[in-house]
Amino acid sequence: MERNIPRLLLIHLIFFVLSTPPCAVTTGLRILKVVPISDSSTWAVAQNYCRWYHSDLITIRNQQEADKYAPYEGWIGLYLNTSSWEWKWSRGDERATFFNWDSNVPDGDEHQQCVLKDKSSPKWQNKKCSDSHPFLCDEGLILVQEKKTWEQALVHCRQLEAAGSTTRYQLAVLSEPNDNLMDTETIRLNANTYEVWVGLRFLAGDWLWMSPNTPVRSNLPQCPAEQQHCGALVPDNTEWKIMSCSEKRNFLCSRTPTK
Repeated sequence: MERNIPRLLLIHLIFFVLSTPPCAVTTGLRILKVVPISDSSTWAVAQNYCRWYHSDLITIRNQQEADKYAPYEGWIGLYLNTSSWEWKWSRGDERATFFNWDSNVPDGDEHQQCVLKDKSSPKWQNKKCSDSHPFLCDEGLILVQEKKTWEQALVHCRQLEAAGSTTRYQLAVLSEPNDNLMDTETIRLNANTYEVWVGLRFLAGDWLWMSPNTPVRSNLPQCPAEQQHCGALVPDNTEWKIMSCSEKRNFLCSRTPTK
């Protein structure tokens, strides 16, 4: 009988019963998680898509990040701001201080103001923004280095908003714990708890993500032990761990798609 309750209703019920104080400005450590989009688009369309469904086009700030995401291709968030003639990142118009240019790039062509990470090379190339290419979005994960129960973490994420925007967050909805597109090393080095909460919850006989229509692909126990009904990520082992929801842990928040 319990299993007949619609999943979407269960998720909305959790949101309803937990009180939601006024929103707070986003705090925590930003964690890079790349979402490759194979559809070819202009840079501006790619930027709008990433901001709508994820967070923004990716920002790459050092060689370690550039090497990690070298196998993937597409537009990145770097563009030439023609007001100041500076290279900036899409997220917050942050001035770029790291570059991974290909040889003889940029070539000075004032019409090539957007940056592509080509599949054939880990280096970057400047291209016309009106060209169509795949692109790389940033999921917009936030590591909150506070210890809270699963329910407290859920409320905390829902309170977050990006300063000056209507962006909202939720407990992180991920695909698999060993997702090599997520920077688990930064989580491991900066979390002050061994596990971090994610938006995985056992309800009405099923494991659910706190987001509609998000499947759970991992082999989780069909009958978890009493009170072991909340899911956490173990960055050291890149695996899910089932825990009591009353335990207090750091947690990951992710942006709620604007759909």
